[in-house]
Amino acid sequence: MARSSKSTKRGVKPKGIKSGLEMKPTGGYFEHPPTFSFQKYDAGKPWATTSDRKPIVDDLFKDLHGFSGLKWAEIVQASGGRCHGTNNHYISILDLSPEAKRRANDLNIEEDELFSLRLQGDVRLWGTIEPNGCFFVVWYDPNHKVYPVTR
Repeated sequence: MARSSKSTKRGVKPKGIKSGLEMKPTGGYFEHPPTFSFQKYDAGKPWATTSDRKPIVDDLFKDLHGFSGLKWAEIVQASGGRCHGTNNHYISILDLSPEAKRRANDLNIEEDELFSLRLQGDVRLWGTIEPNGCFFVVWYDPNHKVYPVTR
């Protein structure tokens, strides 16, 4: 029996997945520890890494290593930050910045939502999560520009 993908295709919302703060982890990839793939990484502007990549890579590896002992269920329940909401959650593509929406369209991203993974402060990784728990990184967002918030 084929498992349904938790990275949604536009216009199709899988059962049991809710956006943002409503998400309750059950079954599927929630039971898996994360693995990371950069196969879908968008190396084009505006969210490519800077020319001085060593500090970014060092911090990125430390942050990703911090997730290594967790399952996705624990990651999506992590809370904190200024508003004490969940740190890691899905965001509708329709709610992204105009530039991010255009770029998602240029990249032919078929999902309705992308997952925002908070690394530290304003730093986010954006991508999709496959049923096996693999997070496919699309964007590295060091300044919270993909989904800007007002403070």
